[in-house]
Amino acid sequence: MPGPSGRGAADDAGSPTGGAASYRVRPRRPGDLAALGDILRRDHPRSRYPYVLPDDPAAWVAETGDLAAFVATDAAGDVVGHVAVEAAPRVDHGTGPALQEAWSRAAGRPPQECAVVSRLFVSADHRRAGVGARLLERAVGWAEGRGLAPCLDVLPLPDDAVLRWYERLGWVRAGELRAHWHREGWPPLVALVLPDAGR
Repeated sequence: MPGPSGRGAADDAGSPTGGAASYRVRPRRPGDLAALGDILRRDHPRSRYPYVLPDDPAAWVAETGDLAAFVATDAAGDVVGHVAVEAAPRVDHGTGPALQEAWSRAAGRPPQECAVVSRLFVSADHRRAGVGARLLERAVGWAEGRGLAPCLDVLPLPDDAVLRWYERLGWVRAGELRAHWHREGWPPLVALVLPDAGR
């Protein structure tokens, strides 16, 4: 999900070992942003998400979600995760029109009928409990409920664990691209869509 700041997800890739029932997913509020920024800053040495931490992580989160944004909270009401939904025509992540075209071809829909899942991450203390899957399900459900085809992109750094997590959930590759901010030795940006068969 990249730019120099990276895209993709830092979530609960792997087999859940906890119970997602104790978590609640609700729309993001302005007051959630500071906590979300703190999660990114605190977890970055372990998660490497986003790959390059922005100076103001809360503002980086806030710039997404032009269509919708959601947070996960734990039993105490503390914010522990986030996901946003963006209009595909507004997203190129440094690839020009190539990313939108890849999504459109794979989904069989014009970019105007695609919705981008982005900024999906979960606090390190709450991973492997199904929270990331809950957030992803909410974002996908929001998009589908409005007739939009879900899509996303992943920069598979430092490895491809998140990419494999999406593929296990039924997402399929729509293309591989390079952006203007790519550094030498970095893998390509991977575009993904969720076909009807994956739901």
